[in-house]
Formats: sequence, structure tokens, C-alpha cells
Amino acid sequence: MFKLLKGERCMVQFWVNEQEINIQDDEKRTYLLDYLRDVLKLTGTKRGCEEAVCGACTVLIDNEAKRSCRAKLSDLQGKHIVTVEGLVKDGEMDPVQKAFVECSAVQCGFCTPGMIMTAKALLLKNPDPSEEEIKKALKLNLCRCGTYPRVIKAIQRAAVVVRGETPEPYVAEDAAENNVIGKSVRRIDVEDKVTGKTVFYGDYYFDNMLYGKMVLSQYPHAKILSIDTTAAEQIPGVQLVLTAKDIPGNNIHGVLAKDQPVLAVDKVRYIGEPIVVVFAEDEETAQKGADAVQITYKELPGIFTIEEALAPDAPLIPNPELGPFWNAYAGEKGNICKEVHMYRGNIEEAFAQADVVVEEEFVVPPEEHAWMETDGAVSRMGENGKVLIYAPNQSPFADRDQLAPILNMDVDKIEVVHMPAGGAFGGKTELTTHAYVAIASLKTGRPAKMVLTRKETLRFHPKRHSYKMKYRVAANKDGKIQGMDIQILADGGAYISWSPRVVEQSVSFSTGPYYIPNLNVQATCVYTNNLIAGAMRGFGAGQSHFAAESTLDILSRKLNMDPITLREINALEVGVPAATGQIFTTGVGYKDTIQAIKKVVEEELLPLKQKGDHIGIGVASAWRSVAGGLGPDELAGAALDLLEGGKFILRVACTEMGQGSHTSLCQMVSEILDIDITDIEVDAGNTGTVPYGGGVMASRGVYLWGHPTIEASKKMRKLILEKGAAILGVDEDRLSLRNGFIVDKETGNQRLSFGELAAQSTEPLKIWVDFMMPKSCPVSENTNEDHAIDPKDYNVHHTVAYNTTAVAVAVDPETGNVTVLNCTMALDGGQIINPEAARTQIEGAIIMGMGYGMTNDFEIEKGINKTDTLGKCKVPRINDMPDSMKIIFVGDQDLTGPFGSKGVAEIGVLSVAPAITNAIYDAVGVRVNKLPVKKYLGGLLKK
Repeated sequence: MFKLLKGERCMVQFWVNEQEINIQDDEKRTYLLDYLRDVLKLTGTKRGCEEAVCGACTVLIDNEAKRSCRAKLSDLQGKHIVTVEGLVKDGEMDPVQKAFVECSAVQCGFCTPGMIMTAKALLLKNPDPSEEEIKKALKLNLCRCGTYPRVIKAIQRAAVVVRGETPEPYVAEDAAENNVIGKSVRRIDVEDKVTGKTVFYGDYYFDNMLYGKMVLSQYPHAKILSIDTTAAEQIPGVQLVLTAKDIPGNNIHGVLAKDQPVLAVDKVRYIGEPIVVVFAEDEETAQKGADAVQITYKELPGIFTIEEALAPDAPLIPNPELGPFWNAYAGEKGNICKEVHMYRGNIEEAFAQADVVVEEEFVVPPEEHAWMETDGAVSRMGENGKVLIYAPNQSPFADRDQLAPILNMDVDKIEVVHMPAGGAFGGKTELTTHAYVAIASLKTGRPAKMVLTRKETLRFHPKRHSYKMKYRVAANKDGKIQGMDIQILADGGAYISWSPRVVEQSVSFSTGPYYIPNLNVQATCVYTNNLIAGAMRGFGAGQSHFAAESTLDILSRKLNMDPITLREINALEVGVPAATGQIFTTGVGYKDTIQAIKKVVEEELLPLKQKGDHIGIGVASAWRSVAGGLGPDELAGAALDLLEGGKFILRVACTEMGQGSHTSLCQMVSEILDIDITDIEVDAGNTGTVPYGGGVMASRGVYLWGHPTIEASKKMRKLILEKGAAILGVDEDRLSLRNGFIVDKETGNQRLSFGELAAQSTEPLKIWVDFMMPKSCPVSENTNEDHAIDPKDYNVHHTVAYNTTAVAVAVDPETGNVTVLNCTMALDGGQIINPEAARTQIEGAIIMGMGYGMTNDFEIEKGINKTDTLGKCKVPRINDMPDSMKIIFVGDQDLTGPFGSKGVAEIGVLSVAPAITNAIYDAVGVRVNKLPVKKYLGGLLKK
């Protein structure tokens, strides 16, 4: 029955999590998703795509999995709706939620509620689903982090419970004998993510909040003749319209060089250039205001290819008045943004004397990060004129430092609060709407929020660089590589972003993990009027790895040599110069990865190949620096406080995007203080409360912040023993720490709990540690061949992670369809702190690498992104994952890393695409030198 409110007519009645809801005829919202989030504040249900292709908004409607972004309120009469929050009963999680926790089926967590709701609906219908039935049910649920293998395990485990049976205990593989280091520990944030409690930036709803919408350029390259905001300002509900003249300070920003306008003034250089921002009482009104802005343009000739950019008479894209920059060109060399040259030996002689020469060309397209959470930020005013910005950033202090001159404020008046990121993959290292919301709050005193639509996100934020590469390799008939000559051309788009660093890293790792006695590498990155290219997982190494590892496969066949043997013959070892000329003295476990994969190929993949026609095996290796290196200071810090009750809080700038760094850092604290990991809270990335630190990128979260975390923990241990000895009136040497207590070493008796110590201390027990990595240096153009720098001081990178990947594929020669039957990766990541979390991350990296090689295709035509929806990005779904995956950890502890650890976040994505294309050649004799495979293989097979 309807419940009529006095004086009102009820239109629709339904139930949400057993709560009766009556929608009145003045309700403005059309869809259930908006009502759940905006009105009921059930923010576990996420908005990811606006086109019903991501599944993040899935709820149960009468026990059926439905996309709430497409469920109209008017169609819900009498319906019973359950959200992820409603699965928890009397404080007890649903079996599906429990299984996701136990199987580590979570990374960033943004897609997790939708996955769980779809799984719940499946098990309500079918409590004993096959793996294929699970994949079919979840085929519309996207997870860019790639948790699909874990999701399948979790659903299978939950099904056992649903059937009334008892599942076998879940046992994760460990990697050490320490108390907690090397143990598979449950992530500290996982329960909040599976229950919908994790708050992402878009989940904030402050009272009296304004909502912002951008006006983006209509052209890739044009002069702005006039901007008329009059009509927008007259719309009821519009409170503020921002143009460049409203920027309080400098209208310029950039992560490496300040070359990008906050809001365009007289020219636009790409299709995602922001020009005007409108703030209003609600999003609908803000969009009306944005649509009402009138901008008059004069379209200019555009530069859309590398060749056009390098033409002698090409129009100049960068603004030369802004240069010169320390690490990039601003018009001094036309449209060249960055050049890097690296050489050693005598390249001409190497090729002249070689027994075999291979020459190949490769092309890779731009790639979209395709995280589930779209770009945006929220702001509000704090005390004493401070402005707070909440955003899913990877570099909170860098964001703050960029914002200060834009807002014309001291840094201590700006507080950037890191929010858990719904995926990042390198792309959340730059400002998005931070400045706009901050200015809105400063001008109005009100909170402000901007959440970009998916279409806006796809136009606005930087992509992975597209590359054109030429590789020449010279070798002797015994397989020894004598020389490499490499030419790289990169499209950096309209502004600098991270291009100089991307190209430098690409060159550093362009050879693969091999000793190359004679080398010539030339890389050039150009400005174009395409979308900006910036940081993405791999940071330039993915492109060059595809070319290098494909070329080595071609070389092995020309030599009639096993591709694994060829790699082993040329493999880097301790004491052998890397491509940059650096000589590593520890942590070079590359040969261990080769040996592990050799065994897998012989024992598992070769027998698999005999089972059918057109089955091929491919191998590829990868190496990638851990932390940035190349010269800039790399700063971090850690603060550790003992709280009342005996718990601790760890404060770090290390941000969390689903990689599990916070859990690993807590494991370090736990190991040193001998406490349970659940007794540690983490305050991360809030520039007002944590020590200064750089960005979380280059696989350095644990590697960089592990050092100060260990130092802070050791100092805290000493402080606890010192204060405890004073309270107890005994010698400090008689005491130790065990299970949250100060204990007597001789008797083992508990003398004082940490909670009692905190209560009895006359002063707070706090430790603050600032830390900087040992100084690295830029790459010497001659790879330090002249020893201008003492070789022991020539440290271009701090350390390097290595892997080797073997893939088995089945190819249909008629259609070009490729099925990845098996993908096995052996990886040297030093001491793995949390093996289960690392495996989860590497599985996701493999799936992302598959997408890069097989399907991802971000199409840009004449500067306009034809890929304008999430669905068109063609990122892998659950039914695209390999039939089988295996991760093997090898190698010893790295002496440069905390507890001997390195990093695994990026290395896993680099070798997958070339391993697949090498396997395709092995299966059907066709070489794919352009990505993605799905776009080109069919045509190649018909030739």
C-alpha cells in the first residue's frame, strides 16, 4: 500500500534494504543510482560509465542483478532493492562478502560492490555455478585492476557456504619465515571495500555544496576570439562562473614544467582544453550553465601525426614565451618536446662484423587508463582561511605545491587530503579539477564538488604515449648480441606533462635486460594537437619492451636458437653494465626468472602445444626501475604515534590506489614492534598531518616509504623500552616487546601493556622521520663509458625488478581470434612483503598487459578522440582473462630495499604483450608489429 504524506501525492513506493521509500511527484531524479547516492547516501553503489557497461552500479531488484544507472524510479513500484550495504545483517557480512575478503578479490575496491551484487544474484539462482557460468554472469562487470581470477575463486568459495557446506580453509602461499614479513596478510582496508564503507571522493556530500561543470574546447587547435558567459550567469541556481580572469594567481600548471593553462585564454591546443567552469546548486543546473556559455573560435591548422610535427614548416604548438624549461623544449626546436641520446662502443663496427642482423619497425597506439572512478575533486573551507581539497591523487604534496601559485596562497593554507583512488595506474599524478573547486570554495565560502562524466574524463586526462620504433640488432651466430641501434618517436600531445621522464625511462630500458656492448639509442618526443600523453603504468617501458622483445624473438628464429637460450646467453648479471652503463651490485635476479620459465615451458607448455593445431608458445622478459632515479631527489617520511589504548597510527604520504602498500608498511611496523597488524591505523596522504613525501609512482610505494617506516618503528621500539623501563624502575636491557606488551626478557612475564604505557606516560609517544633516497644521477649520454663519474657512484636507478613471461595461445587462422591458454610469469621482486597481495596485483598486471597487446585501442582522429565511451576502450573483461595463470617469485633479497624488498606494480604489465605476439607467430607464422592484435591480425592472416 501507498503511504501518503499530508498534502502530497505519492507516485512510487518501493523498498531499499528493507526500508520503505515513497517517491513524491516533485522528485527531480530519474534513475535509481542518483536516488541511492544523492538522497539515501548509499554510496557503496558506484557511478562509473553512464552507459551500463561497467557494472559498478549493480544492485539487486527483486533478487535480480540490475544496473541502477538505467533503472528508472518510475518503474520501481512495489520492488525490493538491496545494495551492498544491505547485505550485512546484524553486523555479519554476507558469504559473498566474506569470500571476497578471504580470497583477496579486491584491489582499489571501486568496482567491488557491483561485482559482489552480481555474484549474489547469481548464487541466489544457482548455488553451484561452473566457472563458465560465473564468467557469463559477470561479463558486464569491469575491473580495471584485474581481480577477475580472485573473483571467480571467491564466488566458488561463497557457493560452498550458500549450499550449506563447509569450505576448505583458504591457505595463501607465504614467502618467508619471519613473524609477518613475507607472510600473506589480509589487506587492512578490504572489509570496508566489500561492505561499501570505503569513502571515495565522489561519495562526499557536504551541506550547502556547489557542483561544477566544465566547458571544454570544441576544436583541437583554435584561437579563442571571445567568451560570453552572460547567459550562463543569468540561469537561476548558477552561483559562479570561472574564466581565466578569475584565477587568483598564476594561470599555469604542470608536473615537470609549467606550460598548461588552468583555463584557456586566447588559444586551445587540444580537444580536452578547459575554458570555463560553471558552479551551481546542482549538477543539472551547472550543466545548463555550461551549455549556455558562448565561445567564438577561429580554427587553426592542426598537427596530428609525429611526421607533421617534425615537418620544417609545421605550425608551432608550444608557447615559446614560457621556456626555457629545465627538462624539455618550449619551441627552441620547433615541435620537439624532448630528445634523449644514449650510446656506447662502436655501433657501425658491430653491425659490419655481425653474422646476423635483424631490422624491424613497430607501432603502438595511445592507451586509456580506463579506471572505474572518473576524475574530479571536492573542496571546502577549513579554519583560519585554509582550503581543503579532497581528491584521489597519487602525489598530494606535489598537488599542493602546484596549487599554491594558482590560488596565490601559502602552502600552509592549502590542505590536500588523499582519498582512496578508484584505480590510478600512474594517471592520477596530475591536477584535474583541484584548482576549480578550490577557487569556488574560496570565492563563495561553500563546499564545491566536480565529478567528471566518462566522456569528459576520456577527453581531459593524459594517456599512454603512442610510439613508432625502429630496431636494428646485430648478433654473432653463437647468439651473443653485438649491438643495438634503436630509434624511438613519441607523440606527447599538446603539453609537456610527464613526457621528458617517460622518454628517458623508455630509453633506459629500451634494450631489454641484456648486456649490449655497442649501443645507439635516439628518442624524440613531439608536441601535437592530440590529447595529452602522460604517465601510465610502465612509464615508457611498455612501448619499448614490445619492440625489444619482439625483435629478440625474430633474432632467435633467424639464429635457429631457442628464444629462452638466447635471452640466457645475453642476460644481465651482477657486475655487468646495464643499457645506461650502470653496474648493479645487488638484486639482479633476472637469470633466476629465465630458469623458472624454462622449467614451465618444458614441463607444462610444450605438452600443451601438442594438444592441437595452431597453438604457439611465446616468451618475453622485462626489467623496470623501482623508484624514479635519474637525478631528482626522492623524499619520503613516516610518523608513528602510540595512541590511548595501545594502538598505533602510521602517518605517511604514501597513497593507496589498490596496490596494498599500506598493509605492507603496517607489516613492517608489526614485525619491529611485535604487535598485531590490526593494532595499526594509517593516516595517508593528508598534507596537513603527514611528513612530506613525493608521489606514489614507479613501483616505489613500499620501497620508498618502507625505509622511514622501519626507522620510525625502530625509534618507537627504543622509546617504548626507554619509557617502560623508567615507569617500571628496571634496566632497559632487561625488557623486550612481545604481542603488545613490554615483557621481562628472562621470565617472559608481561610487565606493561602498550595501553598502560600510553596512559602512564607524561608526554605523548611520537616519532617523526624524514627520509631521502640515496642520490641518483641522470643518464650519461655516453653511458659513462669514459668513467667521468666513478662507476660506484654512477647510480642512474636505485634498483631494478625483472621478470620473464611464457604464454601459450591458440589462434583461429580463419578469424584471427586468439585465446590465451596459459600465462606464467616468474618475477624477481626481492623479498615479497605480502605474497598474496603481490600475486593479486601481478595477476591484474597480466590482464592489463593482455589488454594492451590484444584489444585496447584508444582511437584519435584529427585530434578528436573517437574512443569516447568506456565500452569503446575495449579493456579486458572476465571472459577475456587467460584460461590459466601462474606467478612464480624468484631472486634474493635486494640490499637496497626495506627488508630486502623491491616493487612489483609495473613490471608485471611489461612482458605480456610481446610474449603474446611471439606466441602468435609460433602458432601461425604471422608477426604482429602493430598493436592491438585484434585490430591487425585478421588482415595479416589473409595476406
